[in-house]
Amino acid sequence: MHRTILARCPRGAALSLGVLASAVLVACGGGGTTDAATTAPTTAPTRAPLTALYFTDDFSAVYDAVWLSIERVTAVGPSGETELVAFAPARPFNLPALKQAGALVGNVALPADTTQVRVYVASTAQLQQLDGTVRQVALQAPGGYLAFRLDSWAATSGVLALDFDLPRFTLQADTLVAATRIAGHEDFSNWNQRFAESEGLVTAVSASALTVQTRHHGLVNFILDANTSYYSKTRGGTWTPRVGDRVEVNAAVAGQGVSALQFTATFVKDETEAAASGLGKIEGTVTAIHGSLLTMTVRDSQWAGATGAVSVDIAGATFTRGSAASLLPGVRVEAHVGASVGGTWPASAVEIEGAAKTGEDRGGDGEGHAYAEVKGVIQAVNGSQVTLMVMKSEWLAGAAPGSVMTVDLAGVYFKKGAASCLAVGAPLEVKGSADANGQLQPLQAELESGCAYAAPVDGVAPPTAGTSLPLGAFVEVKGAVTAVRPGEFDLSVYKIEYSGALLPTMTVRYSNTTLFKHFLPTQLASGQFLEVKGSWNGQALDASKVEAD
Repeated sequence: MHRTILARCPRGAALSLGVLASAVLVACGGGGTTDAATTAPTTAPTRAPLTALYFTDDFSAVYDAVWLSIERVTAVGPSGETELVAFAPARPFNLPALKQAGALVGNVALPADTTQVRVYVASTAQLQQLDGTVRQVALQAPGGYLAFRLDSWAATSGVLALDFDLPRFTLQADTLVAATRIAGHEDFSNWNQRFAESEGLVTAVSASALTVQTRHHGLVNFILDANTSYYSKTRGGTWTPRVGDRVEVNAAVAGQGVSALQFTATFVKDETEAAASGLGKIEGTVTAIHGSLLTMTVRDSQWAGATGAVSVDIAGATFTRGSAASLLPGVRVEAHVGASVGGTWPASAVEIEGAAKTGEDRGGDGEGHAYAEVKGVIQAVNGSQVTLMVMKSEWLAGAAPGSVMTVDLAGVYFKKGAASCLAVGAPLEVKGSADANGQLQPLQAELESGCAYAAPVDGVAPPTAGTSLPLGAFVEVKGAVTAVRPGEFDLSVYKIEYSGALLPTMTVRYSNTTLFKHFLPTQLASGQFLEVKGSWNGQALDASKVEAD
């Protein structure tokens, strides 16, 4: 059995990406019709070579999160229906978290006569609206599944990417009507992240490698490095995996084709019977601290209830990166939490983004210095030395927006992209700490542009950047305000979420229907770093949401 995830068609409709949730919709090249169930054949059908199965999606201009609960994935053809991947219990996926990303669900053997892939889903979905409120709705899935037709898919590609096409989702009364498509090469070229979440039994372990017999990816050899974190709820903070342990591994995926995939473990969790705890992962920004209680604004969540502004109790948490003393308002964290107790989510493991692995002093400045971050556009690359035009900085007094700074990325962990993908004009985010002189000591980098390193198919190159957008295209853009006028403002663009688009500046228009989050329209000012969602009218972006980053 295997797990399935992503596929996209040639770019005609808007790109869909999201966070792990759990739904599938209508395929590209054909609607989401539901075929009658077929009888399993008495003779096993001829099977094609293994195919890497991905889920992918895009952001939504209407919702910040869309959770679907996926039960299993099957292949359907004239000879019958074959199960590819099963989740027990059903797994929630937040679709918008999959933007510009491929989530590798499994390596699957599709019968040669497969014409359709079905994703079986729960009958309800949860929507987090732009104002942060969560709404439960019915999910339209006749037969209990969302259908992806393989009319335009090339079996020889070795990649099947199922795209939950969020920009085409519609809400009719209290029923969510989904859309689906198969991702194509142009979609793959825009991925800047591929990842996998695997569980299984440890069969071998060394200082640099962990071999696990996984449910959906087969026997996987995970690379272990200085950035790999470990967590066990019952066996203490010094636990590391041993042969015979059952583990869950979060990993970055690289390489071309199923036989050449490479997995680098970022987080390993003890999942033996005594340690299994049903944890869900949330990511967000700390806004306040009261003893052991953190108030967080959640940006990404694998747990549908933990959305918007939440309270997280870290009293019993293990820090895998950074420490409780490093927590400050504005710091971004990732927490593994259990079920809510009285409205508070108890955390078992906490990781501060950009912090050194707990117990290490990689910057040479100890753990007493503040978290620091800079976002900028690359102006020059000289080996590991990168010169940035700063768009935004936190905890770095000398890095004002519009200034130029040079950062040495030697030995830095790339959460997205790779050092080989550094190029002039690309948006780059660097996280770390500020030393005693206020200089950035980088630990983690995220390269936001498309990167061939992340492409899962041989011959797929990064997209050619253009300066135009289709009329009506859904767009998510981040940048710094350069001018403000009644009803509109100009942005110097840091990054834009749309295939192949690279606009240095953009005008944003807003109205009384635009949601402003964390500030008011009257507070717009030059120098602010904002995130905007909206649709392109040919001359400007009509904003549905404007948020202070």
